[in-house]
Amino acid sequence: MIRFYKTPWITRALYSSLTWRIPSKDSIFLTFDDGPHPEATSWVLDQLDQVNAKATFFCLGRNLEAHSDLAENILVKGHKLGNHSFNHLKGWKTDDVDYLNDLALCDQQLKTLDSQTSLFRPPYGRISRSQLKKLSDKQVVMWSHLSWDFDPDLNVEKSLKKLKQAKPGSILVFHDSAKAFKNLKQILPEILAHFHAKGLKFEAIKS
Repeated sequence: MIRFYKTPWITRALYSSLTWRIPSKDSIFLTFDDGPHPEATSWVLDQLDQVNAKATFFCLGRNLEAHSDLAENILVKGHKLGNHSFNHLKGWKTDDVDYLNDLALCDQQLKTLDSQTSLFRPPYGRISRSQLKKLSDKQVVMWSHLSWDFDPDLNVEKSLKKLKQAKPGSILVFHDSAKAFKNLKQILPEILAHFHAKGLKFEAIKS
């Protein structure tokens, strides 16, 4: 299995309208997908607090519905919420109408939290061109570096080595989920310490 820790330039070129990096001279952009999750998200928030880091949480609508208290805590701590769909559907295998309806369900959950946002990350990073054309009101946020923390067979040291190559403006992807939590607990503290020591900030993505 080939793992791309850094998004290939050809992918970025083919989908140049999507957000792969954020212009910045001194900030890294941490993102967390698939939450909120009672254990993982609470732990992530504690880790971020230790270095005054801000991040963007691309949440599933079904998890926002189940754990609205956690979502509210994310916002209270100054982080941002983004739409990651309601049911984590694969864009390439889902009818456009069903896909967009699922995304709208997540928007409804965000609205109940007074957190309407244009930020959207497609589950699995997979979305069709026809779906993109119908999302002109969304800022579709991808990534420059993927941690692969959800992979049970991950070589954590290799992941850390690749992530540490990130530069100001890079968007890093982690997952605050049960599946990723074991690897996340090893990776995130070291990444926070590494870039904090370099004098870089961690900012949330502005919508």
